[in-house]
Amino acid sequence: MKRDKLEAEIRFELGQLEELASAAKELSATVTHERRSWDPAAAAKYIADVAAGLENLCKRRYVYLEINPPAGPDSHNQILNDFFSTEGLGKALSEDIALRIKKYLRFRHRFIHGYGHKIQWELVEEPLRLIPDTVAILKKVWQEWLLNLSAN
Repeated sequence: MKRDKLEAEIRFELGQLEELASAAKELSATVTHERRSWDPAAAAKYIADVAAGLENLCKRRYVYLEINPPAGPDSHNQILNDFFSTEGLGKALSEDIALRIKKYLRFRHRFIHGYGHKIQWELVEEPLRLIPDTVAILKKVWQEWLLNLSAN
């Protein structure tokens, strides 16, 4: 894969995450008496999408670097751990942000393998509210990674 194609794909994924952050911000701002019964499930989907979006970014990096992505039942954790151990990407994040992203991955697992109608607002309120900040941080590290890639 050429670097130009990688950059376009990463920009696309980051744009998708920014749209997600905007939707999360809007849903998070919904006042209690206007909240609909399906809003917690929608919030859970947005939270799960943060983990999926980060994984998409990592997979695009794997293709560019001609690395086989992890496979199997623990592949999601392996991809995330690889991200956290990579200079200029996850290794640049604070421990608090890393823990937050790990929670998003755990939530993704819970959401994918559970029932959305069983989710309570109290469970999703904080991670939903933090999505815009999380996406901004991820956008920054991926853009810096691309800049460093271009410099090499």
